[in-house]
Amino acid sequence: MGAVLISYGVTVRDVARVRFSVSPLGETVYSFRMLATPERRRQHQPWVDDVRLKLRGVDLRPLRSVIPPTGYVPDFLTPAPTATHSGIDGELEAVRATSPEHFVDEVAWMAGDQGTPATWRQEAEPLHRRMLAEPEKAIAQLTELLRTYWTLALEPHWRRMHGGLQSDIRARMRVMESAGSASVVSSLHERIAWQDNQLTVRSAYTFHETLGGQGIVLVPSIFCGPEVLTMLPPLQSMIVYPRPGVADLWQNHGQNLTSPLAALLGSVRAAVVVALAVPASTSELAAEIDVTPGAISQHLAVLRGCSLVTSHRAGRRVIHSLTETGEELVRGAEHSLGRAA
Repeated sequence: MGAVLISYGVTVRDVARVRFSVSPLGETVYSFRMLATPERRRQHQPWVDDVRLKLRGVDLRPLRSVIPPTGYVPDFLTPAPTATHSGIDGELEAVRATSPEHFVDEVAWMAGDQGTPATWRQEAEPLHRRMLAEPEKAIAQLTELLRTYWTLALEPHWRRMHGGLQSDIRARMRVMESAGSASVVSSLHERIAWQDNQLTVRSAYTFHETLGGQGIVLVPSIFCGPEVLTMLPPLQSMIVYPRPGVADLWQNHGQNLTSPLAALLGSVRAAVVVALAVPASTSELAAEIDVTPGAISQHLAVLRGCSLVTSHRAGRRVIHSLTETGEELVRGAEHSLGRAA
């Protein structure tokens, strides 16, 4: 028997349109799915313990009925990030705009997918019937439940998560500049390969589609592992891959990362470096660290002089981010805390 593969035909135009992105809504869906699987929860245990307390008393059964523990998750729940629908608000807007016909097709397909657990299908069947009978009402309800779950479970931790995902993207972009798209894509995960004009993903499903010049979006995920997830044409093609070392994100959960850095940089500069796990403007840093914008600008100038921070203009704002050296410094501090624990 041949390998079970999802295969994308790649053209020269597609190579130029390979891009990385982050999906807050995707992480919302994948984390909800992960919570249903005990063996997958272990590497996220500090986060799981925090989230379970916050979710007590919240009726998430409708959401559970469209996010099975295994098997197909309806595509409308995880749209590929775009410039139009970026950030959690934009992505939820895309979910709310799902057509009833699209919703019915995907929920009906999921309800019959043998890759989902039989017990889950049996429990969800009454809700599926109700949703298929009133798709507009179901779409609105699911959109609001996704927002509720995001607010309780992910938003309080999003800066840490987003910083970890952006760090992975920056590292891979540096490799892409020297080795090219095919090498980087093939290194994302052992199930992914790009050779000649074929990009393949080992999967429980078999499909072959041609990208047709629209390229592909590569999305690192904290919660999707060990799976590699895909989106196929005619939708925007997408591959969601597990970010390596996700357990490290929670290793120092609740600890003060600025402590080891403060001895080297001083308390405010240490706080700036830690905050720049996610790129930010001067005013955003000032608000988060609770010092004046003028003081932040002075500290940023010192950090730039030490090649720890870089700054670039985006419209009317100047956005600051860590350099590779800055990221290494933060990772070293995290490692130091991990050994101390």
